[in-house]
Amino acid sequence: LWAAWQAASREAAGQSHFVRNGGRFPLCGKGDVNTYALFAEHNRALLGPCGRAGFIVPTGIATDDSTKEYFGALVAGSQLASFFSFENEEFVFPSVHHAFRFALLTIDRSGASSQADLVFFARQTRDLSDDDRHVSLTIGDFATANPNTGTCPTFRSRRDADLNLSIYRKAGVLWREGIDGGNPWNLRFMAMFHMANDSSLFLVRSELSARDVLEADRSEQSEGGLLPLYEGRMVDLFDHRLSSIVVEQERTKMRSASSRTLSDGEKLDPALLPEPRWYLPEGEVRTRLSGRWNRSWMLGWRDITQSTVQRTLIASIVPIAAVGDTFLLAMSGETPRLVSCLYASMASFVVDYSARQKVGGVHLKYHTLKQLPILAPMAYRDTCSWSPAQFVADWLLPRVLELTYTAWDLEAFAHDVGHDGPPFRWDPARRALLRAELDAAFFHLYGLSRDDTDYILETF
Repeated sequence: LWAAWQAASREAAGQSHFVRNGGRFPLCGKGDVNTYALFAEHNRALLGPCGRAGFIVPTGIATDDSTKEYFGALVAGSQLASFFSFENEEFVFPSVHHAFRFALLTIDRSGASSQADLVFFARQTRDLSDDDRHVSLTIGDFATANPNTGTCPTFRSRRDADLNLSIYRKAGVLWREGIDGGNPWNLRFMAMFHMANDSSLFLVRSELSARDVLEADRSEQSEGGLLPLYEGRMVDLFDHRLSSIVVEQERTKMRSASSRTLSDGEKLDPALLPEPRWYLPEGEVRTRLSGRWNRSWMLGWRDITQSTVQRTLIASIVPIAAVGDTFLLAMSGETPRLVSCLYASMASFVVDYSARQKVGGVHLKYHTLKQLPILAPMAYRDTCSWSPAQFVADWLLPRVLELTYTAWDLEAFAHDVGHDGPPFRWDPARRALLRAELDAAFFHLYGLSRDDTDYILETF
């Protein structure tokens, strides 16, 4: 067994060395190497000056960060002839999972393909005969939508492409890498605790009881030096109390669990907080945040998502706590008032509409968020025609505050934006009105017409 293990290890190390250092795969032989990416680069390398190649690969060849150099080279060299992406929902490949996405990629080594022919979300080859599904993008269009990575946005139709490109030209992207002033929000990103690598630090309720540190109510946990661990599924847009985690196997460290959505009636109690799976010492949390963030609340978003669910970008403000890597943090150097505007924009329909054109898998990572069309802070300092004599931030803030501050654990956030009163009452009808007003404001801020607004809302 030892000899077999040594032989397998040597073979794996040899393959890795060849791929990364052999000079054969300069574009795809780096990072987390996948054989399909090597296959794609091999096909391109085989072509003569006027050669073409067509082959089937996962859609990630055009959308993933690890293959951005390969796809960028195709676009920059006018070598991307066509890219037809399919969902396997109708089981074109019967033995492959229904959610898997694959593409028919055609490359043109002559460099004569100045406009790429793109189709996304097809399910059968007959879908390719629908002219409305075909999108043609130039090199400049790719740079407008994805200036950092050069990867491919996944537009469902020509109208989606035109509308999104208009939105990007109006707003730019959240974080343009490699240029002065490209990070106007002065952002830093962070995954505080990794659910696997940091699991040795996690404490379950039974362990807390054994240490005589956990009392009956949650308010004493932080006072006793313990903080709950938030997971992505515990929060929603303008709701840091979406669900509690129901543990199914109490004694198992990495135990299975499900979530229980808190009812509107439960949320009427501003002292009621969701129950987590795990807790961590407060000192561990403060150490991770040291030098990065000094407030008693945090802004972040769910990492696990899809472009086919109701909302794709799900952001939330949460109290200071341990946070797992299913909820990624965005820490801005701007004032809390302006961070509230950033939060409102991340929760808007118009930004979510663009996000679903970017998410090709089940994750929304940093590189994707950076390239979303999120307005710079200056947009909230200017006066607006639909609210004369007021600054945009002054109009947005009261609505964001009322939607966010529904429990005592976010009292610090309320103080930081200038509010000293108690939490706002959880009123579903009132909340729906406030969210509608915010969404309407962002449609104005992005300069969208009534017809375009109707179209975007219909996609949800």
